[in-house]
Amino acid sequence: MTNKKSLDYWITTANNASDPLQVKVNPINDHTQLDADFIMKYAGMQTEILDLGSGSGLILNKIYDKVGYICAVEPFKEFTKFIIDSKNIEINNQFLMDFNNDKQFDLITIFGVIQYFSEEEAVAIYQKYLSYLKKGGKIIVKNQFGIKEDIFIDGYSEEQQRDYFSNYRHLDKEISMLRKVGYKNIEVFDIYPPECNRWENTHFYAIVAEK
Repeated sequence: MTNKKSLDYWITTANNASDPLQVKVNPINDHTQLDADFIMKYAGMQTEILDLGSGSGLILNKIYDKVGYICAVEPFKEFTKFIIDSKNIEINNQFLMDFNNDKQFDLITIFGVIQYFSEEEAVAIYQKYLSYLKKGGKIIVKNQFGIKEDIFIDGYSEEQQRDYFSNYRHLDKEISMLRKVGYKNIEVFDIYPPECNRWENTHFYAIVAEK
């Protein structure tokens, strides 16, 4: 991650992590059971998953016993200490652009992460991880996206009581970025019930794309 503002925020959060929910920007936004249920529409007991930005394992801890294997990539050990110790979970404490592996996966998941990267960084991530998918494999990108335009949060957050950075790109832009990199058969899902979308200018979606 080259965006220093995002990195500084998460370093501070990780250093103070005493509970797995502290990985959430706001604990009331813990929709990880819905996330897990959605992932399992594309996964089964033989599925091998590469999860990017695994945090404290709030999602992985709900699905690890329903899939074949999970490779979790999360830079902060302070978060991954909350991930269940299981033979089918491999934890890599690395930044997304530093991770290297010869393996290919059936499914890549990146939930609530891509907003912390600039457009250029996000394109580089999508490009890098396309090669980690098996032919016909899928990537799921779940995030808040701008409804009418890109939404940039850069400065003091009253809700957080601290400086906060996020780049909620317009949904169509994110789809275009994925398509230009080489993903195909792109679908968009309104993953949460309406009450989970608290802001008028952003909306949670899950983008599913295929190699």
